[in-house]
Amino acid sequence: EIERCRSECQWERIPELVKQLSAKLIANDDMAELLLGESKLEQFLKENALKQNSSPRGPQPKLTEVRKHLTAALDRGNLKPEFLQEANLIMAKLNYVEGDYKEALNTYARVGVDDLQLAAVPPYRLRMIAEAYSTKGLCLEKLPISSSASNLHVDREQEIVTCYEKAGDIALLYLQEIERVINANIQNRSPKPGPTAHEQELGFFLETGLQRAHVLYFKNGNLTRGVGRFRELLRAVETRTTQNLRMTIARQLAEILLRGMCEQSYWNPLEDPPHQSPLDDPLRKGSNTKNYALSRRPRVYTGENIFCPQENTEEALLLLLISESMANRDAV
Repeated sequence: EIERCRSECQWERIPELVKQLSAKLIANDDMAELLLGESKLEQFLKENALKQNSSPRGPQPKLTEVRKHLTAALDRGNLKPEFLQEANLIMAKLNYVEGDYKEALNTYARVGVDDLQLAAVPPYRLRMIAEAYSTKGLCLEKLPISSSASNLHVDREQEIVTCYEKAGDIALLYLQEIERVINANIQNRSPKPGPTAHEQELGFFLETGLQRAHVLYFKNGNLTRGVGRFRELLRAVETRTTQNLRMTIARQLAEILLRGMCEQSYWNPLEDPPHQSPLDDPLRKGSNTKNYALSRRPRVYTGENIFCPQENTEEALLLLLISESMANRDAV
């Protein structure tokens, strides 16, 4: 039940469930500290929404409580390795919220975010890993680079974008998994059904992971990768939570295809992007191909008879039709 509440972000139910857990097993005190720390942090973020360009607010009484819970769970060292990782991921998130970006990055380095498993884990764990990559990207953006060497700046920019791309991919996987679980619960007529899928909220960190990579690509003059990222997001199997995002992306991509691309610079969604493109800033350094792999990726639409546009106007028209169809479906 606790796992389900964590996966479905029902944070207000956690304290009561922790009481029941503590009454049964005294040895689970450290687990109780972890769960209370996590639920109080998430409740704080629900009441004090973070924004992309605003700085975190620094220490606050409610956050001091969160730190006490997490420190107690970590210091005693009784947690199993996977829960120790989770406590550290929550602590790093707390460090970001309090504005301590360097300590957040140090924590992610200790945990080894890139080594965390995506296979055979509950949905809430996917959300935690997606948020970790997103938070790491945010921290790297906030901290100035120590050297003025241009190649280091390029490397830092690529590291940041890769964090957001991984965050977005794992966020899509999480949303697909949680929708599948919720739908299964509804079909099985579970005595305690979870919230319907449309009540699932993205939250600041998942939303940043899904939206920040293409923004940075366009800002850095890499339209080729920006267009590629839009297409990747649109090819992922849809969930109710991502409908509005998909409509926005479809319209934005249609605009780019019509305004910024001609037949000569166009490549279709199933082709590899060109190594050099007139769309991109000629002074930009870096590759147009993806430089990372994940052990588990979000499901994408596949099939023998899937239509693939062959020119920019064709793809733009298709995108606008998809966007209109989604808007009409919501209206109905």
